[in-house]
Amino acid sequence: MVSQVPHREVVRDLARSTYLPTFVAEIGIGAVLPVLALSVLSFDYSAVVASLAVAAYSVGRIGGSATGGRLAALLGPARGAMVMLSVLAAGTAICAASPMIIPFVVGALAVGVGHAGYHIARQGQVNAGVRPEFRARALTSLAGVWRIANFIGPFMGAAVIGIWGIHYVYVGAAICAAAAMAALRLSPAWKLRRSALPEEAASPIRVVRDNAKVFRTLGVAIMSTGAVRAARLVVVPLWASHVGLSPEAATVIFGISAAVDMALFYPAGVVMDRFGRVWTAVPSTLMLAIGTIALTATSGAVGVTLAAIALGIGNGWGSGLIMTLAADVAPLATRSVFTGVWMIAQDVGGFIGPMAVSLGAVVALPVGFYLVGGTGIFSAYAMYKWIPPWRGHPPQAQQSATTGG
Repeated sequence: MVSQVPHREVVRDLARSTYLPTFVAEIGIGAVLPVLALSVLSFDYSAVVASLAVAAYSVGRIGGSATGGRLAALLGPARGAMVMLSVLAAGTAICAASPMIIPFVVGALAVGVGHAGYHIARQGQVNAGVRPEFRARALTSLAGVWRIANFIGPFMGAAVIGIWGIHYVYVGAAICAAAAMAALRLSPAWKLRRSALPEEAASPIRVVRDNAKVFRTLGVAIMSTGAVRAARLVVVPLWASHVGLSPEAATVIFGISAAVDMALFYPAGVVMDRFGRVWTAVPSTLMLAIGTIALTATSGAVGVTLAAIALGIGNGWGSGLIMTLAADVAPLATRSVFTGVWMIAQDVGGFIGPMAVSLGAVVALPVGFYLVGGTGIFSAYAMYKWIPPWRGHPPQAQQSATTGG
């Protein structure tokens, strides 16, 4: 069962142990994500190869989600988070020092591992301390913290690019990761070696087998949603470059999209807690599809910005959705490992999305955008079909695991 500590004290502890380290780390990530593709372009490679750099980050996330779940179960969320933050710091340092494409891609891979693993561990801290009726708001607040940081990050990145150059963005991200590690080390969570809810360190394969029906239904929807969300990281900078905008302009446009994104997290959490998860899931994925397809009709800064705003609305209205669904359907005995596998489904989609853009670019750049848009429409339908009927409270995890979520 979750903590019975008064809600205000829980929020205070989460602010120090989870929200603050997340905020600091995500400023660096927010600066890095928009320039992954642009960094490869600076090595004089094509848009096809540039998309593969973002895909390398997504591949790293797949391994990081599995590792983060196991570490959170074995070491507790705080120590698991510390390990993954160190991997994140190392990855950004490698990117900063890379003079060519191969070591840069290795660094991007490590960034994905560390980022995803930290993502799983911090979810464990929230799930262990928050009552079910506040679950969506707590998790969307976590999502909102990193969205605010992701808003700040691109503007920081644009300033760094203008003064020192694009590769110094990764130096700043490494510093942010180190600062997050210091904040976590000084937080109340560090004193707890294990989670307040002891878990089994089950293998991911066993978790998938025990929850097969959930993964082949709602898990498919999560995967397709992950594809559309990850694609937005590459479609905006690539289309901005395609229509002749500078890297600085592309980064600022990404930041404007992030500003819209971050404004919606708390309303989305309230709607999920009061009316049900489907009321954010379906509109958010449809808007992501519309924004991606709309980019192909733009030819200048104003049009690209408007399409990026649509993407920000879609992503923001889906704040915390995937984490909340994971918490709703995860069996308590293996929650961290289940969450890790759940996020792998999203991360596999995160790999497919940029790959679709890359493969489509072989024919013509808009082709990949249409593929991503179509995936978003399918995702909206799948969410509508497979999200559990709402009864005014989150479904019990143990029951959801056996009924198919």
